[in-house]
Amino acid sequence: MEPILKTGIPIFSIPEGHRKAGTYPPELLASSIKHLHASGVIVIENAIDVKHLDSLNAVLAPQAKELASAPGRHFNFGAETGNINQAPPSDEKLMFPDIWANQFIMPTLAAMLGPEPVLQYASGNTALRTPSNIQQPVHSDIDFPHPNFPFSMVVNIPLVDMTIENGAIEIWPGTHLTTFEDQVLTPGQSGDLPVRAIIPELLQLRKAVCPPVRAAVPKGSIIVRDLRLWHAGYPNLTPDPRVMLAFIWQAAWWCGRSWFELPIKLRALLSTWENGLVRFRIAARWVDKAEAYRRQEIEDSSLRSLDAAVSGLF
Repeated sequence: MEPILKTGIPIFSIPEGHRKAGTYPPELLASSIKHLHASGVIVIENAIDVKHLDSLNAVLAPQAKELASAPGRHFNFGAETGNINQAPPSDEKLMFPDIWANQFIMPTLAAMLGPEPVLQYASGNTALRTPSNIQQPVHSDIDFPHPNFPFSMVVNIPLVDMTIENGAIEIWPGTHLTTFEDQVLTPGQSGDLPVRAIIPELLQLRKAVCPPVRAAVPKGSIIVRDLRLWHAGYPNLTPDPRVMLAFIWQAAWWCGRSWFELPIKLRALLSTWENGLVRFRIAARWVDKAEAYRRQEIEDSSLRSLDAAVSGLF
């Protein structure tokens, strides 16, 4: 089963019979793996119950405006980008399995990363309207030694239709195959550009081979991309916050160091998810509190390996 290439990104649609049954057919799994290895990104349409997305957006969109106006708020690559990190709520009524561990995506993650992949990071990127209309620099989320094969995947879930107008993410297909830590700017090199931006000369060389594309996708879609892939956030030209959740999965053997807090009352529920048809693990620290929103400043979001022997191999 070959995908549609609407925007230069492989886009799959789940057959209705399989969607209702919650199964991912073998030919679709094989094609997903093929294109993730080649392009570093795929999109799965009609993979999520849109009512779940609407419930989350009704909470997170108003919250985004409050977060953005809070004193000292961190913006990704500067306030002029209007881009903030915003975690999904841990309210039990808003914990949906097709959001946190989608049944159509998990077989692909396990095939790419190996047995029992680990959810190391659960947050999101929210684009708010800004007068500057400045995009993020093209960057990689990796600035450390890493394997030249898949070891970490990002699952992005927009809560609304993601369009050019509301800041559809820019993606550079194929760059995961040539991404190394010496391609990003370091404090001594950066000058006027931020650390982790791709060296400008490399951007021009890559653009001549394969130009970037914008991932404009309908609500209910899931974007899966290799962590190594170059990308950039774009400005939101609309008045409404565009929330895009981000779940980062890593291979169990990578021994990822990141973690995030979840209320201990969710442990039994999430345990049933972890031991489902595709087994996985959630890197949560269970806390005895009932807050619906996580405090990301007390969580570890480093995507490095905790094991020096493992990271030393690369």
